[in-house]
Amino acid sequence: MRGRAMELLGSFNDQMTRVFDDAFGTHWAEIEEILTIAAVVNGHFVTTRRLAEITRSNRRAISRMVTRLRAEELVVTRPSDADKRVVEVILTPHGERLAEVLRNSMAEFFAGSTEIALEISEGLGSIPAELDVAGSADAMDLLQRVCEAGVSLVRSMPDAATQGQLAARQRAALVQIATLGGVRPNDLATSLEVSRAGVAYIVDQLCAKGYVIRRRGVVTEDRRAVILEATAEGVQAVHAVMGGIESQREMLARVFAEIALSGQPVVVAEPAPSRTQAHGAR
Repeated sequence: MRGRAMELLGSFNDQMTRVFDDAFGTHWAEIEEILTIAAVVNGHFVTTRRLAEITRSNRRAISRMVTRLRAEELVVTRPSDADKRVVEVILTPHGERLAEVLRNSMAEFFAGSTEIALEISEGLGSIPAELDVAGSADAMDLLQRVCEAGVSLVRSMPDAATQGQLAARQRAALVQIATLGGVRPNDLATSLEVSRAGVAYIVDQLCAKGYVIRRRGVVTEDRRAVILEATAEGVQAVHAVMGGIESQREMLARVFAEIALSGQPVVVAEPAPSRTQAHGAR
């Protein structure tokens, strides 16, 4: 049952990422970026210092992320009224419109994910008896807590799971290659929803890091077929991913229990007054 829960956890993450991508026009957004947007929406503004804390990223990584979000006209920055040395990040009007699309899409996603969330939670542990959140969770608040749990999971993984800066798509591809066996590049294109060129790039990266090799001549009926195989180092990295999940089992079980017990569609909160309008973007 634990193995099944881990498999569903990956599927849930993929689906959630696609919902975010559809709303914001991204392509396989990293969990830190999703968490940043959720935190800005929930707090109406958030400091770069706070973003570094909740995403567990260094200041340089946060600076690059915020610069990219500014270039896409999703956020603006301004000095804090309380301390001019502190930088606050707020959504632009364009960012707020996309955030509202995301809020509604995530509400529908969580409402439709109660069964998979229940299976994940039960597979990882037991639902806390005191947990009673039926119909009460706001979609963006729930998204932030799911992402915070995901960040904790990634940061808790041993070096074998994170060395070489394995991005989300690379981790997903590696787990599939190592656990299923006989995986062809086209299989990844379907499951990861990327183009053939995208798959080639992901596989190239995994091969360069020593996690995957390409084999030909192993399929009797098609000697030209390419089969992807995880190396010993790749299998070790996958085991480390599984170990990270195990170490965060109780936290993950609780978060997914909240989703499962929501039962009714997740409440879509009324959009808060724009801080951009209230204070002006500086």
